[in-house]
Amino acid sequence: MSGDYADHFDFLSRGPYAQFVVEKRSVGRRPVRMLRTAQPAGNFSDPAQPDVVLYKSLRSEGHTVRDLGAGRVRHRFRKGDFDLQGPGVANHIVAEGSHELIDFILPIEAVREVLDDPRPGFNGDFGRLHAQPFRDVFLEQLCMSLWRESEAGNPNGNLFVEGVLVSMIAILSSLADRQSATEGGPASPMPLRTLQEIDSFIEANLSKTLSNTDLSNLARLPQLRFARAFKAATGRTPHQYVLARRISRAQELLAAGDMPIVEIAYACGFASQSHMTDVFRQKLGVTPGRYRKEVRG
Repeated sequence: MSGDYADHFDFLSRGPYAQFVVEKRSVGRRPVRMLRTAQPAGNFSDPAQPDVVLYKSLRSEGHTVRDLGAGRVRHRFRKGDFDLQGPGVANHIVAEGSHELIDFILPIEAVREVLDDPRPGFNGDFGRLHAQPFRDVFLEQLCMSLWRESEAGNPNGNLFVEGVLVSMIAILSSLADRQSATEGGPASPMPLRTLQEIDSFIEANLSKTLSNTDLSNLARLPQLRFARAFKAATGRTPHQYVLARRISRAQELLAAGDMPIVEIAYACGFASQSHMTDVFRQKLGVTPGRYRKEVRG
């Protein structure tokens, strides 16, 4: 990043546009950082920065003249539209009316991992997505799930955040027609031995934070390929599978002894007793306390 700023988050937080930042958030072990801004008409061009920035429009009045590295265009940035800024390129943005945005900063390291391109020089090029606004319902749902997750204090854990981040990058890649070996064709289930190793690892570490990176490294697969292969083998995403194991362990402990429910929650990797209670209500239709009473008759 040029000048005195480390990255886009730092530039908006401390730079000339800081007064227009309404809210700042961060979530996950490898954090996805987010900023909501409310800006008037004017020039809001940014210097080059190291990560991929996904802009989501919340409100826009008038047109915008912009160049995010794929040529200068004038367009109407409507509510629900996305724009995508790649790393290493200074942009040109002149808004003809007031507007509100959420900037989602996707770490370039995560982009390299998901796209299975570890080259230090990889420039995060998503092709045509840098040229014009685009829309995608599923991408919007994922973005807002991160926003809500950060607001709630990350109750679903880092594995959930990483799963959402991986899905966002995969959607961007697909939308940009960057078909790669990790995306093309039907996924093949992983070997049984590998699945058994992963299951044993999950069982041995249920009380800890488990990430997609941990599991994909164990399977010796890039994250996106791992996620697809794991779902093909189990019928569940890694997050769904781990959550099911946490619930199962909690059921065993509730039925087997008198360990306090709060201790069971932490022993099974839930963020808190209230988090476990919410999950039990959602998945089983009862609270942990009620489940203990019912199973013991």
